[in-house]
Amino acid sequence: MAMLYDEFKPLVDLVLNNWTALQLAIDHGMGSSGPKTGQLVSDYITRYCVENLGGDVDNLTEVLEDLMDEEFDTVCEDNSPKEVAIVLLQYFTLLGEGKRDELQARIAAMPVCQKGLSQNVRQPMNPGDPDDSDSSSGDELNDAPTNGTVPSLVHNQQPEPEPMDEDADPGWTVVRTRRKK
Repeated sequence: MAMLYDEFKPLVDLVLNNWTALQLAIDHGMGSSGPKTGQLVSDYITRYCVENLGGDVDNLTEVLEDLMDEEFDTVCEDNSPKEVAIVLLQYFTLLGEGKRDELQARIAAMPVCQKGLSQNVRQPMNPGDPDDSDSSSGDELNDAPTNGTVPSLVHNQQPEPEPMDEDADPGWTVVRTRRKK
């Protein structure tokens, strides 16, 4: 079961990295520890799927909704937890059935996420692959897109806020009642 966990964990990270609701919650500091909470959610989801042998879509959807609500004070009204649950269970099933080629094709079709819950989310799923040992070279820019876009590391700088003019009219007035109590 530990081997299944180790193989499924990068897939969960990849799916959660591409889940907009989770990324927005992390980016806006909704979690108690930010990215660390996101990693804990990933660990929990992986463990849940492995222990329940995937489970069913409705139960996993409920777990995802509960985690978003409890850990990030976020309610998803866009049906995205169900979509994430469906993708996770499809990947879990493919992994369990040994259909690695189809799994790799689906992973390759997913959008590339520049930041993530873990560093190795796009690594191959082939156990014993000799290329796995040298995959963590420490050079984050190796995974940068080659289509001329700038990596997200450059965009993480916050613009300096402009000072507010305190003498400006706020544009509203306070209305008080004429009645005396």
